[in-house]
Amino acid sequence: MTFKQPFAAVMALILVAMAGLAQAAQDPRQLVQDTLDRMTTLIDQNRDQLNKDPEYARQLVREELVPLVDFKRITRMVMGDYFDDASRDQKYRFLDVFKNSLINTYASGVTLYQGQKIEVLPMREEDRKGNYARVRVQGTTDDGKVIPVYFTLFQDGDQWKVVNVFVNGLDLRAVYQAQFAQSMQQYGDLDQAIDNWSAQNADVEEKVDIESAPQSPQ
Repeated sequence: MTFKQPFAAVMALILVAMAGLAQAAQDPRQLVQDTLDRMTTLIDQNRDQLNKDPEYARQLVREELVPLVDFKRITRMVMGDYFDDASRDQKYRFLDVFKNSLINTYASGVTLYQGQKIEVLPMREEDRKGNYARVRVQGTTDDGKVIPVYFTLFQDGDQWKVVNVFVNGLDLRAVYQAQFAQSMQQYGDLDQAIDNWSAQNADVEEKVDIESAPQSPQ
């Protein structure tokens, strides 16, 4: 199994596990831990179906991911300076394209999860500021590398929603924003940039400096 495979598996499960945060304004860490336990059990129980039926895996991620992520806020930031120039239809079309692209990416990761260690770290005082919270998670790859993942969440009413993710210090929102800007430079047209969008083109796995990640203590 290549590095990309266990990395995608750990990232997918972490992201899906965060779906618990969308349930209520409770302690973010405990919600993540409870959902993580539920999701690992669900994946183990349905592994055969997940492997045989890619659409089932996409459905699983879609059901857990959509209520969790503030796609409107994220896609606005990803489009950056081009957001104000986009029509209402283009904005909502990119939102759908961006969302479905992430679903497809992480659905393949869920099927690759094979029990890699994932730990939700205790919340610290500095992890809560007003309506924002940071949940720190550690995922361990098969070769023992520990990947720190920080989720930035915004509390909207009684729900927590993810607005950004940092993987070993890499700002994913900034990566996707740079990708969109590059597409606009390449195509010079919003419709073409939207039509040719793919989250996989961001090459997040390549950009994460895995060599700098600490080794898990034996």
